[in-house]
Parts: sequence; C-alpha cells; structure tokens
Amino acid sequence: MKWIRLLLAGWSTLVAALFLASSSGDVTVQLFGSSKHAQYLVKGLVMSGLVVPIILYLYQHLYRMTGIKPKTPIYSWKRGYHFFTGVLLAIALGAMGFIIASSQGWIVIEKWHAPDQWFAALLINVVFAVLYEALPEELGLRGFLYDVLRHRFPAWLSVLLQTLLFVAVTTAVALIQAFVGLAPGVSLDISYIVIIFCFGVGLQLLRLWTGSLWASIGYHLTYLEIMRFAILPHVYGVPPIITYQDSVHGLSFLFAIAMMQIGGIIVSLVILGTKRLIQKRKMIRTDTHS
Repeated sequence: MKWIRLLLAGWSTLVAALFLASSSGDVTVQLFGSSKHAQYLVKGLVMSGLVVPIILYLYQHLYRMTGIKPKTPIYSWKRGYHFFTGVLLAIALGAMGFIIASSQGWIVIEKWHAPDQWFAALLINVVFAVLYEALPEELGLRGFLYDVLRHRFPAWLSVLLQTLLFVAVTTAVALIQAFVGLAPGVSLDISYIVIIFCFGVGLQLLRLWTGSLWASIGYHLTYLEIMRFAILPHVYGVPPIITYQDSVHGLSFLFAIAMMQIGGIIVSLVILGTKRLIQKRKMIRTDTHS
C-alpha cells in the first residue's frame, strides 16, 4: 500500500502549502505594509518553496517503488522546450475565440491598448503565477499524483482521479480557511468546480501527448494571463490588452472558457488518438514484415 501513502503525502503537501501560502498575506502586510507585489511574491515563494522540493523528494520514493527511473523525467529541463508548446496552444485557442466571437457579433472590439500600459503588470503577474500556481500545481498534480495513480490504474482512470484530487485540493483549502476563521480564497459553487475540473483534464491530456510537464506549465500560465489581462481585466489597476463589449453580459467569459478548456481537451484527444493510430499501424507493419 506504499502507493497510497505516497498519494496522500503528495496531496497533503499541496493542501498544506496552498493554505500556508494563501494565508501568508496577513504576515506580509505586517512586515511590508499593504504592497500587493510583496504579498504576491511571498505567497509564490511559500507555495513553490514548500511544494517543489517535497514533491521532487517524493518522486525519488516513487522511482524506488516502481523500480523505474526515467533518464529524462517529465519535469526535466531537457523537456523545457515544450513550455512554448503550451504557451502557443493557449494563445491560439484564445485568439480563435476572439476571432469567432467578433465575426459572429457576440463581442464588439473597441480598442487594443499599447503594451506600455499593461506589459509591466503582466510580467509581474507572470512571476507570481509561475511560483504560486503553474509550477507547483503542475509538478504536484499533473506530475507526481498522476504518476502515482498511473502505477496502479489505466491512463483514463488516472486522469479522472487526478482531476478529482485537483478539485479536492481547492475544496479542502477553502474548508480549512473557513474552519480557522479566514475568508475562503475561492467561491465553491458548481460553476467553479466544473471549470477547474475541465481545466485539470485538459492540462493532464496536454502533458500526456507532449510527454513533458513543461507544456502543462506553459499552458496553465498563459491561460491565467489571458483571463486576467484580456477576459477579466481591471483587477490589477492597469488597462487590459483589449477593450470590447459583450452582446450578452458574461458571454465572452463563457466562450473564452469553452475555447481554452473544452477546445484544449478536444485538441489533445485528437492528437492522442492520431498518435495511437500511427503506433498501431507501425505495429501492424512490423508484424507483417516479420
């Protein structure tokens, strides 16, 4: 039952780190005042500072348990070029969403804002998003927890279980925050749970067909920045990348979610299916020649 202990250790690490990181804002205010940048930096350092070394340590136990240590792990820098695979896929799906919505009259694009108005804020948020969200979550969830589950279950079930654990991390942290008297970081309604469930599935499938965790990190990061600086702007006190009007309130948000999450899942499934079909044909040809 060692795999269960590893699974619980990895999941508990993510829950504890996210709770401590999200709760570190109060301490940061006392030390550095009300600077949002300082709060973001401390939260990111706490999250990655706890999750990354612990998960990498747990990976060594997983390798010993399975008796297999890959020459190039899925988190290796040698697979880092796939970071741009994730970035470009998210940008392509996001841009396609805007093009379709604009051509159908669902949104009216009013203005593109010059980068000097939002680029600095976006770069600062990229650093925060990598440390607080993209890197630790992908390493822990789409990396370690999936690999532990894959040791025991088929791929499709491992994807499903990992995604449920992803939802459970957010739920557990919100419940702990409420229990100790802190305001929950997220609102746990059905729509939010559906969104993060689809997000988790898409990110896991992306890791599977690229064979690299960096693709998931790149997609995760780019998705967050598109949502924060194009779809749901003005949160960071700077003009958005683009200003537009919805024909129906909230339509652009729903369409962007559908394009970048459901669209990402469809693209990944098509690529995975194509790769499997090619592999089967190669096997048939090999058997025929032999």
